[in-house]
Amino acid sequence: MNLKTLLIRTILVVGTTSLFYPAFSQENTATEWDLNKCINYALEHNIQVNSKKLDVETQKVNLNQSKSDRLPNVSASVSENFNNSKKITNNTYGAWDPNTSTAFSVSSSLTLFEGNSITNGIKKSMLNLDMANLDVEITQNSIILSITQAYLNVLYAKETVDYTNEMVAASEKEVERTRELYKAGSASKLDLVQMESQFSSDKYSLVLAENELNSKTTDLKQLLEIPVVDTFKVSFPEVTLTESLTMLPSKTDAYNTALSTRPEIKSSQLSKNIAELNLKIAKAGYYPSLTMSAGLSANYSSNSIGSFSNQISDGQIQRLGVALNIPIFSKNTNRNSVQLSKISISQAELSQQETEKNLLQTVETVYLNADASVSRYNSATEQLKSATESLQPIRRAV
Repeated sequence: MNLKTLLIRTILVVGTTSLFYPAFSQENTATEWDLNKCINYALEHNIQVNSKKLDVETQKVNLNQSKSDRLPNVSASVSENFNNSKKITNNTYGAWDPNTSTAFSVSSSLTLFEGNSITNGIKKSMLNLDMANLDVEITQNSIILSITQAYLNVLYAKETVDYTNEMVAASEKEVERTRELYKAGSASKLDLVQMESQFSSDKYSLVLAENELNSKTTDLKQLLEIPVVDTFKVSFPEVTLTESLTMLPSKTDAYNTALSTRPEIKSSQLSKNIAELNLKIAKAGYYPSLTMSAGLSANYSSNSIGSFSNQISDGQIQRLGVALNIPIFSKNTNRNSVQLSKISISQAELSQQETEKNLLQTVETVYLNADASVSRYNSATEQLKSATESLQPIRRAV
């Protein structure tokens, strides 16, 4: 494979997998793994990705619980007691008088006002769910980049093997030609020894290249977490250039696009929003809370007059009440919670600035590498064109 084909393949693979997914559209086979199949398998089976997906399910449950905090709670109880005591008659203890008693009760309470802590808690749970989904996306992006890099390493190793094979084939032909010239007296023994030495060196380089290919293939297989006993064979796509490379966008446009689309930026903003909600929840501790409660109870005793049903019916106690709880002094708990929440907001703002700074550095580095790759490709194309034109007179002469 010539230099131009190698450059074309490298630029296309790096460019497409760095910015878009999927990178290739060819069909997966049962025995060979192309980049699409590697990425899809990793996204489905990777332990980190699946763990993040479970975090999403956890946050869904937490959100449901936050919404349920608006509902009243209801509880019921039934108790059965056996009592044995002496009867008192004319201030004198008499014989033992055993009796049984049964008690029934149903109670409920509903929070009417609590400084909007429930409302803010629901908003916080929704943001936590959004952050969990972003964490899944961040982890998936990281896996995609790791798989892509490992796949490219295999491609580079395969290109080295192909190139070294061509070198070995060329050296072998040179050895045969030099041996014939030596037999004819047109080449010296030293020339033959040098060519044989070069042939041996090229074969050694081929062994090293094949070992490197096996190593990089194993790295990709382990990154995919494929069992050791399973076979693994990488598909090597044939890429041809059908049109000119498109111009790169400006560095500012690339950075602004990353700011608006990258999940890391969205996650850092959500962290700040959650910290602000925590501050509101902490301040709710200064407000009074209003709770409404209701209850129904009934008792039965074997020593009382009336049947079981009559005692239960006539002895009912119905209760309805409203309680106002006013915080006066909480041992500085509320004050300290507010201070800690303010500190968390400042930390979230710094974290957001650091995330944006790191993104800017990454975009700048990737942009410069892409621009340099395009420049190298254009230079190699011009070099190939010049070399081809320079060989035309020789070919016509032959």
